[in-house]
Amino acid sequence: MPPLAMSNRNLPKNPKQTNTVLIVKVAVILAITIAIWFIPVPPGVEPRGMHMLAIFAGTILGLIFQPLPTPSVALIGLGAAMITGTMNAKEEALKGFGNDSIWIIVAAFFIADGFLITGLGKRIALLFVRMLGKSSLGLSYGMAITDLVLAPATPSNTARAGGVIYPIIRSLAEGERLYQRDPRETPQARALICS
Repeated sequence: MPPLAMSNRNLPKNPKQTNTVLIVKVAVILAITIAIWFIPVPPGVEPRGMHMLAIFAGTILGLIFQPLPTPSVALIGLGAAMITGTMNAKEEALKGFGNDSIWIIVAAFFIADGFLITGLGKRIALLFVRMLGKSSLGLSYGMAITDLVLAPATPSNTARAGGVIYPIIRSLAEGERLYQRDPRETPQARALICS
């Protein structure tokens, strides 16, 4: 199916109905969050812990119902925890952003987006097809060699596999028409993804 047809399928049919659904989702999230916030604190639990549970439950519900994109929901949850005083901004809430491993993963996913947007992933995939594309096994070996070569430069397995290798594998599968909608539709696509 062409990309344009896929994007048209996801367009809302009735904007008024979409707004109503969005309002209902946000109302449910807020109602549950506020209900947990005001539940009497059980013995042995600090009020701060109960408030954190309410914010956490609201954030998880936001991630499930998706009234906004995932990063927005996460930042709203973080902001709510800091604004209400449930978490100290410097010592607790923002401490994870100082971890180098997190930024390596984030940078790798930005690079992966660049691969997909610019078509670099597709060009690299076609290079692999030209050099090793005589069989699916050859492509799998090529991806394993790529992973081995990139390992010293990208110390995070998650960043390397999800941010760099996966877009190339996906481009290979798309270029060879190994799948239409679901990358697990054919044995060749499954073999590439598992390699």
